[in-house]
Parts: sequence; structure tokens; C-alpha cells
Amino acid sequence: MIDFLKDRTCCEDRGIDDPDAQDCLDKWREKLEDVSNEYNKLSAETSKDEEEYLNSLGWQNRLKNWDERIKDTDEKANEVLRELEFFLEQAKLVCDNSEVTTDALEQLLGLGKSIFDCFFTYQSKKEGLKDMIVDFKKTIECLKNSSDEDKAEVMKCIETYEQKIIVVCDMQDAILKQLLETYKCASLLSVAICGDGGLEDKIEDLEDIFKGDDSMGGDYGDYPSGDDDDDDNDDGKKTRKKRPRHDHDNSYSYPCNDMIVKPMPKFPINDSDYYNNIESDLVVAINETERLRKEWVQSKKESDKSLSHKTSLIEAITAAEAAENAK
Repeated sequence: MIDFLKDRTCCEDRGIDDPDAQDCLDKWREKLEDVSNEYNKLSAETSKDEEEYLNSLGWQNRLKNWDERIKDTDEKANEVLRELEFFLEQAKLVCDNSEVTTDALEQLLGLGKSIFDCFFTYQSKKEGLKDMIVDFKKTIECLKNSSDEDKAEVMKCIETYEQKIIVVCDMQDAILKQLLETYKCASLLSVAICGDGGLEDKIEDLEDIFKGDDSMGGDYGDYPSGDDDDDDNDDGKKTRKKRPRHDHDNSYSYPCNDMIVKPMPKFPINDSDYYNNIESDLVVAINETERLRKEWVQSKKESDKSLSHKTSLIEAITAAEAAENAK
């Protein structure tokens, strides 16, 4: 039995007319009122402590989730960077090969054109092979010391050779066209890979982004800046306010505002303020949550003790009233 019932003087049968017996129940009722008020106060404090603990626990879990995500993101960013470095090496090889190929095709095109030039006569240039054959046939026909049979035999050989020359000359347009098309494609490929703004440059730009090279002139994400408004645009459209920056000190209150402490790291992620401070924030949150848990547990013990006190007192009053009514 609780302390106030250890003195059983009030519980002893003193008779209905004994004024002390009636005062006993009044004292218990007064005690019940005091205990009830105390319990209500302790219960409210317990509820408050529990709410603070649960809020802190929720914030701790959120920080833990962010910590896991930021580290996972950092690892993935490193993987992307490694793939970009490998891709860049391959692009450089293709670039070197494409430049060599373009040079070779240019030389081949010039060589092919010079070969075909040998078959044609151009103004202010030496006579071409095609016209030389015609002149040679005329010379054979003009020979006076040769018989017609000999001339016919020679002309037959010359005409066979002439037909082959004509076939080669007819191939000029098709061959040079294919060579030019191939050279064009090789040049475009070389420019697309090696030229300014080509694939190689784009990969290097991506590398600079993931390495956090500020020379790119861009900001790839960081904490939101202060409470200043964005400048109004020319169209007069409404702009969204930037969220206030969180300094990541250990003095922030619980629970924290996730709109303020927003995970917006910049590259390289492992050098960003968010990455470097999220783990320390998590440690603070864990310690604070454990402190609030202990306070809540202690507060609950006190409120449970007060509830037990209240319950016992109610039972005692009920039993005493029943005993009194039974007389």
C-alpha cells in the first residue's frame, strides 16, 4: 500500500459518529485532487517530452538517410568520373586516328586526281594520254615505209589500249566522288570529335564539372544563399525566394527545418560543405535524440508512478466508501 495508507488510523472502525472517521475520507479526497493535478501536470510533461523525442528521432533518421544518400551519390559521382576519364582516353585515340585517316584520305584524293589528270589535256598543260593516243594513231597512218597490213596490226593494238584508257577515264567521276564523300565524312568525324566544341571538349567539360573546376564559370549546386530575392526578370514574372542558408553549427534547435538544411552539394561532393558537415550533424542529432529519450523515459516513470498513486488512492476511497455504506 502507498505511503499515505501506511497509517491505518483512518481505516480503523471508530464508529459512525466518530468525526475522525468522516475526516479520513475527506482527507483522501483532498489528497486525490492534489495527486490528480500532479498527475495531469506530469502526464502533460511526459507527452511533451515524448513529442520532442519523436521529432528528434525523425530528424535523426532524416539526417541518416541524407548521410547515406550523399555518400552513395559521391561514390556514384566518382564512378562517373572514372568512366569519363576512360571515355576521354578512347575519344583521344579516336581523335588521333581520325586525324591520321583524314590526312591519308586527303593524300589519296590528291593522288587519284593526279592519276586521272594524266589522261586528259588541260589548258596550258602538257598533252594527256588520251590525246596522245589519238596523235599516235595519226602518226601511224602517216607512215609511208610500212605496209597497210603492218599499219593495221599496230592500229589494232593501239585501239585496244585506247579502249582501256577510255574505260579508266569514264571511272574518274565515280571514283573521285566516292573519295570526296569519304574525305568529307572523315573530316566531319574529326571535327565532331577533335574540334572546338567537339566530343573531346564536351567530355572534358563534364570532367571539369565532376571535379568542381570553377574555371567553367558555373555553380553546380551549393547551399541556398541568404534570404535575398531573385532579381525580377524582364517579363515581370514572380520569382521564388531562395531558402536561407544553414551554417551547420551545432547550436540549431530541434527539430530542424529540412527546407533549410537541404542536401544541395556541389562537385566534388566530398569537398562540399554539406558532405563535410552532414556526418557531424548526424552525431549531434544522435546524441540529442538519446538525451531526449532518457528525459522522456524518466518523465514517463514519474508520471506512471503518479498514475499508480492516483489509482491506488481511488481504489482506497472506493473501498472506504463501500465499507461506510455497508454499515
